[in-house]
Amino acid sequence: MDNGFVTIGYYICHKTDAPSYLGFDTDSFISVSDCLCDHEPQIVYCHGWNPHGDDPQYIGRYFSDREEYIKMSGEIGDLFSQNLFDTDGSFLRKKDAVYFYKKYFAAYDCTLIAVSTMERYSELSSGNFDHQEYESGEAEGEFIGCDIIGWDISGFHSFLCNSLHEEFDEISFNKYGLLDESFEKAEQMAEKIQGMGEPVDWIPVMIHKLY
Repeated sequence: MDNGFVTIGYYICHKTDAPSYLGFDTDSFISVSDCLCDHEPQIVYCHGWNPHGDDPQYIGRYFSDREEYIKMSGEIGDLFSQNLFDTDGSFLRKKDAVYFYKKYFAAYDCTLIAVSTMERYSELSSGNFDHQEYESGEAEGEFIGCDIIGWDISGFHSFLCNSLHEEFDEISFNKYGLLDESFEKAEQMAEKIQGMGEPVDWIPVMIHKLY
């Protein structure tokens, strides 16, 4: 197998305060894991998904009126039916992620990120997506750090979910709560924590900021 990089997904992440148990002093925290931050659109709040009906707070927060909300919900439903959008808020294609970011969420405190890893890890990152269709090559945009993630049923955990960063004495984090380390260092860390925390295969990823 080619050991080059592949881009495995795109996320519109809310920047937020870091969870207090991590001990990070930042209000710009983002994560691929929806355990740690919200990703948009949140499919459970899209029309037809929420069993309790459309959420008026969600509609009022992001959309000019109900019609715009219904339009967005229909568009995201079409992507989901094509396996181009997953339940954790990940887009398979850059063009779709950019469209939804610019159309609906650019005015809010969100950032659009791309997630890439080496091809040998890609089959371990697959949810509904067919990893053979992942975009070839390292993601475009500004490199802003690394993470260690593992797929579990309907979304990713981060190694931070179980405070596995405490297994390491000499690592650095940046304002986003991402590893301020090389991909090679993240690989070594992922290998060390296999079998710890959540029952997942831990894989190293690079995070690039598009917007």
